Amino acid sequence: MKEQSDNLVKLIHDAAGQVGPLDGIDGDAMARRAIRHERTRRGVIGGTVAIVLGALVTVGTAWFVERPALPALLPWVQSSQVHSDGLVFEVPDGYEEFSPTGDPMWGLDPFIPDEQEMEQLPYAESWVAAAPAEDTPLSGELVGNPVTEVDVPGAVAARWSTYSADDVSVPGFWERNEGDGDFVGELDVELTSGAVVRLTMSLTDDDAPQDTFERLVRTVSVDGDFAGPDVSGRTVQEDLPLLESADTPETWEQTEFHGLRYAAPEDWEAIDGQDAENPGDTLLLRRPDGNAELQLAVTDRLENYESGGELDLPDFYRFDLAGADVSTVLVERFDGEYRAYIEVRRAGGLSYTVNLSGYPGAGDLDDHLAETLGSLGFTGASTDGASAYEDLDPADPLLQDPPSGWAPVTFEGLGLTLPPELRSDEGTWGIWTSDSADSWESLSISPWDMEAYDQPLGLDENGYRYEPPGTARGVVTVGTDTETGEATFLGRATFYLTADGRKAFDVRYEGSGATEERWWQILASLDAAGLTSS
Repeated sequence: MKEQSDNLVKLIHDAAGQVGPLDGIDGDAMARRAIRHERTRRGVIGGTVAIVLGALVTVGTAWFVERPALPALLPWVQSSQVHSDGLVFEVPDGYEEFSPTGDPMWGLDPFIPDEQEMEQLPYAESWVAAAPAEDTPLSGELVGNPVTEVDVPGAVAARWSTYSADDVSVPGFWERNEGDGDFVGELDVELTSGAVVRLTMSLTDDDAPQDTFERLVRTVSVDGDFAGPDVSGRTVQEDLPLLESADTPETWEQTEFHGLRYAAPEDWEAIDGQDAENPGDTLLLRRPDGNAELQLAVTDRLENYESGGELDLPDFYRFDLAGADVSTVLVERFDGEYRAYIEVRRAGGLSYTVNLSGYPGAGDLDDHLAETLGSLGFTGASTDGASAYEDLDPADPLLQDPPSGWAPVTFEGLGLTLPPELRSDEGTWGIWTSDSADSWESLSISPWDMEAYDQPLGLDENGYRYEPPGTARGVVTVGTDTETGEATFLGRATFYLTADGRKAFDVRYEGSGATEERWWQILASLDAAGLTSS
């Protein structure tokens, strides 16, 4: 047995010696990256590797490398084949299945808490797990490490990258917890359905973690029997039963709440010192007997509409509201109380909740609900700045053609022309800088792809309106930045790639050597047609 073990160790040592290390990322360059969005990656659960981004990182197209293949003489002793999320792969000998939150993971000697350790989740120092990628970039790609394309049987495409504790030295980028490894490898596999599944391996105290991860990658194939994820889709409003509205009684008082027109009985009064004529973000009206209330709020997420497809909601309805892309109501009755949760969203504009509550003794409020629904409508203020945008001065008269000596560059399909002294260091995609003894300049581009429930990026109402090719709308500002202790030029712009503003990009140009003339020359060269088609 010892002789066999010695032979295996020698084989591993010889194989590892044939593979060179991945090139690292320059620490100084990494420290200059813009970290702009906070998101926790799903799938790294049992001792979570949390990727904490202050906002969406300015990520460009990662570079691809070819690595020498490991020799086929590095088998996993008694490895086991497992199925998860549409993938089939092998796990090393000794890896056992465990489940921190219901999703299976496989780990080496996993810790399983007993009844006295109920606050702890199961975890393993080294583990493997598969989960939907959810449009999250590979973490290795985010920190500037290479990305490698591979062939996975049955997949449309596949790519992997790795990172380690040494790669993520920027404070706050990686918070280590129980079960987080010293090395993490991620493989994204695109299925024929278009879904992308991420296979993650986290390793601790592995003498050759890169080799171990690549060995895992070579075992992966697509599960031909996979029927798709067992999740409910989002609510489709057209599939909900229609709840009829009713005419508003003439005695009700009509008024407006931040662009939402509504009506309530004239004897219902605003409470807690609120003013229905000048409301804050929420307004609470109460019936004189105190047994019924109407609460209105401007919100950035419609809870019932987003989660209704995942819940059993027998009293979930749609209703007709002109100009809305969401108009639903959920009705609940329990212990003599009544709740109607109305959610509406102006297409391309603001979202609102209107909650009607009845307490014991309030009586049947179904008619009151129908009359409330009939009173709802939108005014111009509900379009979230659309009318103000049209009033902005156009930027076109200020644009200037770039000088002939400037160089064309591309970023994520976005084309622009820049002064030759503005350069992008390797690993800092989306950031171009120049630095001399006399002056400095910096240009950065941040792409945004907002979730459906997020509010779109705001457009500054005090700038110039401008729509370069491929954009739906945009606002440009010119100003001065004093945060560095000296007054320097600062130009900023936000451009919508889609009408709802959830796909967009920011441009920021600043520095002691930056000028307003250069700013307009850079903007004149913008072409986002390739970015919108990606």
